[in-house]
Amino acid sequence: SLSLSLTPNPKTLNPNPKTRTRNSMKGQPNREEDQASLLSEGRLGPNQSAADPGICSCLSVKYYQPLFDVDTKDVVDRMLMSVLPHKATGFLQMIKDSPDFYGPFWVSTTLLFTIAVVGNLLSWTKFQQLQGSSAEDSWEYDFEMVVTCMCVVYGWAVGAPVALWFTLRYLLVQIKLATVGCAYGYSLVPFVPAALLCGVPADWVSWLVLLLAGMISSLFLLRVFGGLVLGNVPKQAV
Repeated sequence: SLSLSLTPNPKTLNPNPKTRTRNSMKGQPNREEDQASLLSEGRLGPNQSAADPGICSCLSVKYYQPLFDVDTKDVVDRMLMSVLPHKATGFLQMIKDSPDFYGPFWVSTTLLFTIAVVGNLLSWTKFQQLQGSSAEDSWEYDFEMVVTCMCVVYGWAVGAPVALWFTLRYLLVQIKLATVGCAYGYSLVPFVPAALLCGVPADWVSWLVLLLAGMISSLFLLRVFGGLVLGNVPKQAV
């Protein structure tokens, strides 16, 4: 007669009790086994690890972390170079493979709040001059100006570098979008003191400082990218 034992074999259920206990205490799956499983199912490429987000890496914080990995000295040096156009030819060499968005972000933020504060200051000054002859009895801070400045400054700080990058790519200049965005962000530095000087209640002063800031900013960008464009002209001719 054939007899079957219904008693489970402890070794079969748990070949290695220590390993099972250790894994259960950690509460984490074996990454190597998961990666092998994904490879066998075709959901993971041969050169891609299980922790690699793949094409969705731009949605992770680590993707943008190098763009904010700068110290104070780096930001100050890049800001100083942006207001000294005769030294701008070394800007790309300075940033090399480490362009940052930290400086451009705070430059843009400082600029928009400066414009908003100066604009409201001029509005208050005008109210004080017209007080008694105007129907308005009180002056109120215009918060809508902050929102408007935010949309204009941030929109310009993002849209203009993208347009410039497409233009450079059209001219067959091989350059990263992050590098263009970094350079353009620092080119806005001259507009910060210009915005402060616009608080002077004289139209000619505002036009003069804005024109000067625009010239410095444009000259900086020309010195940074002009060499790349001119150096690429012979290649286009060929």
